[in-house]
Amino acid sequence: MIEIRKILSSEINLLQNFPPEDWNLDLPKLISYHFGFDYFYPIAAELENKVAGFGNGILNGNTGWVGNIIVLPEYRRQGIGVQLTLRLVDYFKTKGCSSQLLVASEMGKNIYNRIGFRTAANYNVYKTDEAPVIYPDSPRIRAAEMKDFLKIKILDSEITGEKRSGFIERFFSSAFIYETNKFIEGFYLPDLGAGFIAAENPEAGLELLKFKLSRNSLNIVVPAENNAANKFLKDSGFQLLRVMPRMVLGENVAWKPELIFSRGAGYCG
Repeated sequence: MIEIRKILSSEINLLQNFPPEDWNLDLPKLISYHFGFDYFYPIAAELENKVAGFGNGILNGNTGWVGNIIVLPEYRRQGIGVQLTLRLVDYFKTKGCSSQLLVASEMGKNIYNRIGFRTAANYNVYKTDEAPVIYPDSPRIRAAEMKDFLKIKILDSEITGEKRSGFIERFFSSAFIYETNKFIEGFYLPDLGAGFIAAENPEAGLELLKFKLSRNSLNIVVPAENNAANKFLKDSGFQLLRVMPRMVLGENVAWKPELIFSRGAGYCG
């Protein structure tokens, strides 16, 4: 009998080897960072008195993200992944979410289709084995200060289409901004997954992307609709590894993918 329930704090370290190797994800660290916050909903699938699967949700106002659905290999093909996903879907419905989002792996896409998710956009995953190019830092980039948070919150909402101030506040202490004449045109959250970048225009976005790349961040994921970022990465020698669908259940989110220059993570966009 499979039991789907909230994960216990004492079980977090049991998840160390759950993610596939190519995810490059320290799952216990991720869960511990968000555990206990209202926006975070981590669940486990228990079978035979063992944690056999995991998933988590991120709640941003009327938008919910389904993420990190993982089932141990020896427990697959028993419907555990579906049950974890449905529990998160039901949870978000109780919270009044009109839109639910996820980024699907090749293994999970068909499962999500059957549940009712549909592909709304794609992310391009890039990688290079070359040594990082050290770009000169733009004089318009500086460390963010607390007085910048309101503007970043507004800019993030305008670009992502989500209300996630409580979530991004967790990563704000290490943020950088791109500023012109005291006007914030973009921001970079290096600790949000692989490092989230959003900007109002390609100039700000590409300068922040160069800033990120110069610090040895060589795995980049950008929306397929961001022509400026995709062209820059290809011209810089990055290879397209794969395309990952962004899927939605419910209403489409009014986001601006052309203004996202680095996706944060699959569990939050």
